[in-house]
Amino acid sequence: MLIVKILGGLAALGLGVWLGLPGKYEQTLEDIERNMEQGASQSHRARRYFTPLAWAQRKLDPRRTRRSTPRRRPFELESPDDR
Repeated sequence: MLIVKILGGLAALGLGVWLGLPGKYEQTLEDIERNMEQGASQSHRARRYFTPLAWAQRKLDPRRTRRSTPRRRPFELESPDDR
C-alpha cells in the first residue's frame, strides 16, 4: 500500500512539473514583424458588467466618499541644464 502512495505522489509531482513548464512559442519572426507593421488598428476596451458585488463595494467603499482631499499636481520634468 505504501508503494502505491509513493508512486501516486511521484506521478502527481511529475504532472505538476509538466503542467508548470512554459508553453511553446509558435509565432515566427515574420508573423511578429507583420503584426508590428500593421499596428493596433483600434484599441479594445474591456466590457463592464454589472454585478451585485460591484454595486455593494461601490456603496461600502469609504475612499469614494471623500471628495475633500486636494488633488495632487502632476510632476514637472526639467533638464539638468535648467537647474
